[in-house]
Order: sequence, then structure tokens, then C-alpha cells
Amino acid sequence: MSTQLIKLSRIAGWIVILLGAIHSANTFFVIRDVAIFDAMWRGTILFMYVAAGLGCLLAGGGMLLSTADAIHKTIIAHHIYLISAIFMLLLGIGAPIAMSFNPFGYISLAVGVFAVAVAILRYRHSVISVPKYAIDQ
Repeated sequence: MSTQLIKLSRIAGWIVILLGAIHSANTFFVIRDVAIFDAMWRGTILFMYVAAGLGCLLAGGGMLLSTADAIHKTIIAHHIYLISAIFMLLLGIGAPIAMSFNPFGYISLAVGVFAVAVAILRYRHSVISVPKYAIDQ
């Protein structure tokens, strides 16, 4: 895989990690706002908020893992990156729908589209660069 694709993959991974860290750190400020809801909804809202932040951290970690020198040339690395990118795209699609007033929803949508575009380029590059003898076997 080319160094440009590795750099793009790492950039996407670090952006996703940053979004997850900001989302997780913001939980302490959201606790005040959630206090106005009924007790039944408080736990659900906080759980979903924390889960979205941790999900971003996990997806970003998967993206960065797929760029590690030891595995970045394997098909498993492409799969890990693709799954993480699709997860971010799904979060990015759902965020503006659920919170149209929040700019982070639109940022996560843009990051998800960017990550999936990089994943497609990774697969395209890996198919093109497969040696002929590997296809014949």
C-alpha cells in the first residue's frame, strides 16, 4: 500500500480518536443537562452518549491499528479499517438526524465519508497491486 494511503488512513484514525475523546470528555458537561429528564430517560441518554464517544475511540483505534507496519499490507488490515470506517459513517449519518443542531454531528458525517473513501481506495489499491501468480493459485 502506498505511503499516501497510510497517511490518509492515519489522519482519519486520529480525527476519529479526537472526536471520540472530545465526546467522552464532554460527558461531564452533559450530566447537568440530562438532570432535567425523567429518571427513566437519564440513564438511557447518558449510556448512549458515553457509548457513542467510546465507539468513536474504538473505531479510531481500529483505523490506527490497520496502519501498523506489521499488518498494514494484509487483507485483515483492510477489513479492520473498512469495518471501522463504516461504523463511523453510520454514526455520522445518525448524528445529524438525531441532533441537527449539533455541528459535531455534521463533522462526524464528513469524517465517516472521508474514512469510507479512504477504505475504498485501500481496497482498490490492494486489488491492483496483487501479483499475478497470487491470482492464478
